Amino acid sequence: MRSVIHSYLFVVAGIIAGGNVSAVADELKVPSGCVAADGSQAGPHGYADRVIHEKTGIEMILLPAGTFTMGTDDPISGGNLTARQVTIRRPFYVGKTEVTNGQYRRFIKARPDYKGEADVDPAYDLYLLHFKGKSTMSDADEYPVVYVSWQNANAFCSWAGLAIPGEAQWEYACRAGSQTRYFFGNDHDQLSKYGWCKPHSKGRPRPVAQKRPNPSGLYDMHGNVWEWCADDYILGYDNAPADESIRRDPNSQTKPLRGGSWSTGPSRSLERTPSWFYIQALGSVSRLNIAPGNAWYDRGFRVILPLSSVSALPIAAAAPTPTPTPQPTAWTAGMPPPAGIL
Repeated sequence: MRSVIHSYLFVVAGIIAGGNVSAVADELKVPSGCVAADGSQAGPHGYADRVIHEKTGIEMILLPAGTFTMGTDDPISGGNLTARQVTIRRPFYVGKTEVTNGQYRRFIKARPDYKGEADVDPAYDLYLLHFKGKSTMSDADEYPVVYVSWQNANAFCSWAGLAIPGEAQWEYACRAGSQTRYFFGNDHDQLSKYGWCKPHSKGRPRPVAQKRPNPSGLYDMHGNVWEWCADDYILGYDNAPADESIRRDPNSQTKPLRGGSWSTGPSRSLERTPSWFYIQALGSVSRLNIAPGNAWYDRGFRVILPLSSVSALPIAAAAPTPTPTPQPTAWTAGMPPPAGIL
């Protein structure tokens, strides 16, 4: 793998005029439709590091632009997640938690004309099944919304003026500067401290923000519910963009989900947990792909709000492959003996 210098630094200077920006107390900037959260401070480009999105009530945390290594060179991945350098060119806000039932209800009340069932596989009546009293999944406000398809999530975002994160943005947010299997390290027996997964989830999602957050202050990046991403699902990272651009493939029929859920988890006997577990289940690189009309009890979403009006970082040049240190040729019979061998 190429040696990469990772950057996860706030860029404070270089404020660009324009865009829908309103002034707030203490000269913090916030995007249109948001207010600064209590106790927020100046982040990149003078924007509040935490805001409340007024339409939805979602608290959002500002992440800086920067460069990181996406994917992994672990042979377990089969070469499908080849590590590569990606530059997140603009700061963006990301939901502190997964979208909750209470936040999704605001959308339902504001858009009584929206027929969410039409955006779900018509072979099943699964849209918001837990809101209809037909599921054991909780419909309480503080739980993550489930039984929503990618199309439902996209409709919510279109109404709210938000977006579903791209895979690069999602992994950047999850890693928070880490390069380990999970944002907290490599040891999966620590998962219960940071996310809801088997066996301690007890077979259902849990209220958001009950476990420890990642270093950026984001909750449930591992576990609770799988989170839809904006891209088309493409098996590997060949020819993937070197920035946060959304990947599109007209032949793709599925969308990626990231982060794992309450329904996935290490084996009850941790030493028997398969080596591929973090690749396919709950790790920072783990991916699932499902048709965009599919809704199920362990799938939800998180939202972002990009700062599109600020200047973009240039895409970082890939770090050069280090030149290997020459090694002495092994001595074999018939060659002159190396010094010191008689």
